[in-house]
Amino acid sequence: MATRAKSPWQAAGLPKGPAKGLLLCLALALFCPVAFPGEGHAIPAGRVPGGREHIVYFEGTAQELEVYKIHGRNDGPTIMILGGIQGDEPGGFLSADLYVDTALKKGNLIIVPRANFKSIINFDRGSDGDMNRKFGDDVSKSDPDCDRVGILKNLMAESDVFLNLHDGSGFFRNDWESDMANPDRYGQCLIADAEAYTTPAGAVLRLGQVARKAVDIINRDIPEEGYKFRFANHDTLSPTTRHGEQRRSATFYALTKLGIPAFGIETSKQLPSLEMKVHQHNLAVNAFMELYGVELEQPRINLEPPELHFLVVAVNGGTRVAVNDAQRLYVNPGDTIEVLYVGSNYTRGISVDVLGAGGLNDLKVPLRVKSPTGIILRKDNAVFGKVEIAFRPDGGKDPDTPLVADLNGGIPVGAGAGLLPGGPEAPGKPLAPVTQALASAAPRTSGVIGPGESGAPEGRPGFELMVDGRRVRLWEGETLPLRKGAKVTMVGFLAGEGLPKGTVLNLRGFVGRAGDTTGNDLGTTCDTARDLIPRFAVKEGGKTLYQVGAENGKELLFKAFIEIDQPVLESVTFVLDGKERVLPLAGRWKVLPGTNVVLKSVSLMGGRPLSNPRITLGGRPVDPELPTVLTMPGIAVSLAVFSGDELAGKVVLFP
Repeated sequence: MATRAKSPWQAAGLPKGPAKGLLLCLALALFCPVAFPGEGHAIPAGRVPGGREHIVYFEGTAQELEVYKIHGRNDGPTIMILGGIQGDEPGGFLSADLYVDTALKKGNLIIVPRANFKSIINFDRGSDGDMNRKFGDDVSKSDPDCDRVGILKNLMAESDVFLNLHDGSGFFRNDWESDMANPDRYGQCLIADAEAYTTPAGAVLRLGQVARKAVDIINRDIPEEGYKFRFANHDTLSPTTRHGEQRRSATFYALTKLGIPAFGIETSKQLPSLEMKVHQHNLAVNAFMELYGVELEQPRINLEPPELHFLVVAVNGGTRVAVNDAQRLYVNPGDTIEVLYVGSNYTRGISVDVLGAGGLNDLKVPLRVKSPTGIILRKDNAVFGKVEIAFRPDGGKDPDTPLVADLNGGIPVGAGAGLLPGGPEAPGKPLAPVTQALASAAPRTSGVIGPGESGAPEGRPGFELMVDGRRVRLWEGETLPLRKGAKVTMVGFLAGEGLPKGTVLNLRGFVGRAGDTTGNDLGTTCDTARDLIPRFAVKEGGKTLYQVGAENGKELLFKAFIEIDQPVLESVTFVLDGKERVLPLAGRWKVLPGTNVVLKSVSLMGGRPLSNPRITLGGRPVDPELPTVLTMPGIAVSLAVFSGDELAGKVVLFP
């Protein structure tokens, strides 16, 4: 389980009170993966111009936390968008979710669409208490939300502006108009904790001025007078504030502990449609981006109903079966099932609930079946699929009994090992004939087929592939190393004997043709940088392997593997005053500001070469032709090493 990411103050052990502000810059430099370049913009860790990062914490649990970092082609401010901190406010988390798919011309986004996934699944404000009241100094380490709050604090430290998206009750008004429209309501307003705030460094953040400008921009696109936005100053720092509870909120933490502008965006729960809530959240987010100079494309609102295409279920850790919506999966009492993959028209916000076992989210969790039950699929809090789990009437004695049956009396789906969505054939329709090379040749190792070479060595089967346009043959039991991003086409089999009818060529972890359950990847092309599902990888001796198999029903006839080269930084060597200093992966080194150091070399684990090398210091390019001279800035910076677009790792230099 991931350890809790401490806030910069906790990590530094700094004093409480005003003294904190005086040491803010030092704490961030020493303990946070963040740097502030000359323009005054925070650089998110691992920033690659035009790139994007997806980080998942606590994967496969109800506390799953997904983080997306979207980097513009040009440098600029970093805005953090937080949604779903309270699980019964879908306008906020569905709006935040849309920005994941945007591209930026300038600036950066850090997006956390669902800060409190458990509460979203349950559709309540806070399953373990209000998470937006846990950003103070008095939160217990045993609190279920503590780890995620720590991660969110560190993400705020990488940002220049913080936006917290909510759906509030009623309509905020400066004066009393009615029970649903008065100063105690939250809907349709932008909230700040002060009209203006002076940071310990002396910078004045004019929150009210910025919010009023944003309100003017938003209201241009809201024709209904009653739905227009207003600015609400909670005056949280004042001893007479009516909103003292907000001193433990995420926006108050971002403003007072990190010194960045922070705003709450509240649409009304009383708006007539969910689409209107999402649209008005988008208007507000876009207004702040316009004011702070982050340029992006407007995300498309997608509220189409979720659909279950199929589940991939592993039985007893081996047999993998594709099950469609409203089908029945047969198992034996005591069998273990594990839902490995959910095929749906959505990829985010999906949870799997095996009824009577496990927890709220059982994706990739092996569970023992003690009685007939079912599997419920949810998109956020909406159920969109059900699969029945029943015991086999023959007790598992007949190996030909189907594992999956249609509940509506349709044709049973045959049991098969390793089934993943594959070819275009419908259930019950024969597979297309497989390609076979039956000629023989002298034994050789896997690799590119040279002129005049064809066929398989005597008695040894294999596979014929096309790798980046080259014909390659891979013999049974061997491993073919490939760079990440190689394009692999499944051409056919190399076998000294004919193969049984119905044999398919299956690359585990690759969905060749969406919607089919035969597992046949013949004739499909896999982009190894995008198309492989990581959870199907075999980890062996630091290698990442994917199985290529000849499968016939439940029988795996023969197999081989492809290895995807994952560049991992081992160390970086610097020279200062004639002395070498070797920093291992994630190592830290204190260097005085203004000092010139020589970046001598970088090494990857396993002695692998660094192809198409790219190096950045604090997000800025460094000459990849080594050795090169670096000048240490007056702030903490990460030196990141890339192989092409793949981050190999980084080390930290701090003053």
